[in-house]
Amino acid sequence: MAVRLTECEKQFLCAGTVFTFTGGYPFDKEPVDFMLCEYHSGRADRCEFALYCVSGYHSGSLEYVFPKEAKAENAQAVSTQWLKENWKSKVCGGCEACDVMLTSWVWDCEEKNKSNTKE
Repeated sequence: MAVRLTECEKQFLCAGTVFTFTGGYPFDKEPVDFMLCEYHSGRADRCEFALYCVSGYHSGSLEYVFPKEAKAENAQAVSTQWLKENWKSKVCGGCEACDVMLTSWVWDCEEKNKSNTKE
């Protein structure tokens, strides 16, 4: 199932979510995939999530570490609203949030967060 980031009705996105888009340099030729991953930077101004490139020439590259304000409330996830509002200005300046497709969810976020709170 694919949905535009701007049309996603989920409140938050979990690790494993894939973002597909064609953006500006250096991602201006082919669609590129970024995956939301856990990333524990140890910095107080960062949350524990980042985007890694998982396709093409830049595969495996760390592309963006999310700030604290991007973290979803009451979930081990990133706020969808924060992503919609900040995609172009903070995450990837080469494209608009409306051009980003969420192409897969490895985990159902609600189920993943329920299991994380039971532990």
